[in-house]
Amino acid sequence: MFKIAIVSAAGGVGRSTLTASLATLLAQREIAVLALDFDPQNLLSTLLGSDEVSLGGLLPDYLTRKEFGKSALVNSNEVACLPFGRANEASLVTFEQHLRTEPEWLKKCIAQIDYPPGAFLLMDTPRLPSPYARQAMVAADLVLAVLAPDVRSLALLPAVEAALSRCAPGRQSIYVMNGLDSTRALQSDLLARFRSSLQMRLSPYPIHRDEAIPRAVANRANLQSLSPDSLVAHDLNGLLNWLLAGPASSLDGRVQV
Repeated sequence: MFKIAIVSAAGGVGRSTLTASLATLLAQREIAVLALDFDPQNLLSTLLGSDEVSLGGLLPDYLTRKEFGKSALVNSNEVACLPFGRANEASLVTFEQHLRTEPEWLKKCIAQIDYPPGAFLLMDTPRLPSPYARQAMVAADLVLAVLAPDVRSLALLPAVEAALSRCAPGRQSIYVMNGLDSTRALQSDLLARFRSSLQMRLSPYPIHRDEAIPRAVANRANLQSLSPDSLVAHDLNGLLNWLLAGPASSLDGRVQV
């Protein structure tokens, strides 16, 4: 199983939406995928089409000593999703203390999952710094950091790099620009600055701002089915092709593009 942690230092950059979109595209290519919601907001299953926010999930399973992964749901697109689950503040405090005490807890839990060769695990996380993002980076084979085309993401880039060095030394790390409006000169200038700084670590496929995404989310629909010819659908396919041909190409048994 090839494990990808989706992280960012800034909030509101589209980590969860990107996780759901990539998971759906993988499933459409008949590649086994598990989307793991490691964010207390517990929204990933909703973005994958669930009618209600899931009550069950990995946190309730941890608190009741249930086997990790048994609360995973499978949607109509054959995407398996393990929700975070609903919890009160006291439960979150207890769990986060456990994560700080056991920095490889998630990595050990993932090792127990029985998935076929060539499968992918996508881990959605809260913004850095957080014990959830640290756990995901420790468990990952690849860290995918999401950037917005704004000065906030540029200012926070050193914090992301520091977190990668501290939590995922020696692991692959790449960046993707999300929500780009190429008609705005400032955003295009910022993309050029990110590319100059990150060079080959920045995906050549930025995800453009496109109303097709919120429309698909509002309709609980598959983006590729609802708007297959949209710019963002093209961007997401390009990003996934780039991942499969390069950063994720080391996975034995993976379906080739």
